[in-house]
Amino acid sequence: MKVLLISQEETHPFYAGVHSYFTAPLLEPFPLALAKLSAPPLGITLLAAALKARCISPQVFHNPFSSEEERGRLLAALSAGPFAVCLSTTHLFRPELAAEIYALARRLAPEARIIAGGPGAEWNGALRPSDGITVFGPAEAALPTLLEALAAGKDPETLPNLCVTRAGAHKETPRAAPPPAQEAPFPDWDVFPTVPARVAVQGSRGCARRCGFCSYNSPYSERTPATVLAEIRRNRDRWGIRRFRFTDSDLACGAQRVLELCRGLEADGGYGWTCFARADSLLAAGVPEAMRRAGCMWVFLGIESGSAAILERMGKGCGPQTMLAAIAAAKKAGLGVHGNFVVGYPGETKDTMEETYAFAAGSGLDTVYFSPFQIRSPGIPALAARDGGLAGDVSGWSHSTMSSSEMLEYTSALTERISADPAAPLPTSEALFSLFSEGTGAEFGANVKDFFGAIRDWNAGRRAGNEKLKETARAKLATHL
Repeated sequence: MKVLLISQEETHPFYAGVHSYFTAPLLEPFPLALAKLSAPPLGITLLAAALKARCISPQVFHNPFSSEEERGRLLAALSAGPFAVCLSTTHLFRPELAAEIYALARRLAPEARIIAGGPGAEWNGALRPSDGITVFGPAEAALPTLLEALAAGKDPETLPNLCVTRAGAHKETPRAAPPPAQEAPFPDWDVFPTVPARVAVQGSRGCARRCGFCSYNSPYSERTPATVLAEIRRNRDRWGIRRFRFTDSDLACGAQRVLELCRGLEADGGYGWTCFARADSLLAAGVPEAMRRAGCMWVFLGIESGSAAILERMGKGCGPQTMLAAIAAAKKAGLGVHGNFVVGYPGETKDTMEETYAFAAGSGLDTVYFSPFQIRSPGIPALAARDGGLAGDVSGWSHSTMSSSEMLEYTSALTERISADPAAPLPTSEALFSLFSEGTGAEFGANVKDFFGAIRDWNAGRRAGNEKLKETARAKLATHL
């Protein structure tokens, strides 16, 4: 049984304008730069491994709609008549693109079953196939079971965690708890034409917290440090991969667990990695230092706001002073520190945004990103509570102090403002940054600052109408691409 697994990445149209600060310097002179910086996703890699374990033959395609070579591979595979075509919507957002992919599959492989998965299709019915099946939640166990049932002629409506769509009518089957993260297979990076130099590693799924803006809706589930270390060592020994990023919402959640993991990484030596963490988790004794010794180069903090009132309203559980203490602790340990900020949460005003800007500019952070508040999932706590009169969906929202259109203007203005301040942290795109893999330690930090410094210089040239400055910035970017 041959099964095609497709992953296509794109910038969410909701904040494409905000993201143009980062993409404009790359897309015009380096049209393939974003594809080059894109690393194969962990999700379909795990699915491929799970399918192979059940004697199902997967073929994996990453970004076939932005790579001619990958598109050619996909067209050939579709023409060969696969049993199923499966689309990941983890980083696919536009129904038009999803419909184009489904139509291509139906035209070239009319007998194939069409299956979607990932949070996009789970949260947004417009991303589901009009005549196919959507898998909800982690699919390493669910997808092989579904495919075997379909091959045996069984009705998929007898299986849990699915949406079966016929003639545009959706029918969801009962939900069942996802399997523990510990049961996830090890990824098989051989499924890609070229083995990636940098990969994602998942130490846990979900989130132990429940912040008002967050889309995580699965229960928090950990893998043991021994299992995570075994996967990292397998990546090293089999494929020579020593660069990775942890996808955990908070790698440092649980001091003893992260210390055990770091001891193993330090004992091996030679790794370079980045991760996400909560500020209060980094204040546990010895954690930042252990992370640095283990090869951590940069840590991404979800700071969210410089306003104590907004942080409390979010249910963040950390105030500005805790955030500052965590930044200082991480910097003292030798880590590069990035701060993510959410702009536009219910209750946000020009005054609270000014607090956020002042915090970001004077915090000691190395890099920052101002992220537009978004209702990607209809299950976020703020929407469920109708906080501040919040109403809307993935396409836009409003509440008592702001609309999403106003928020997008404010977010761009914050990015431009901090970019124009040479003493402030560098604006960076998390999507680009997390894939950055040049060097380790101090060399990594220098390359990051050089790359995003060039993006800042290009935007300075854009604001000033200075083409010479833009050309100089492009030349510097070219050295990294």
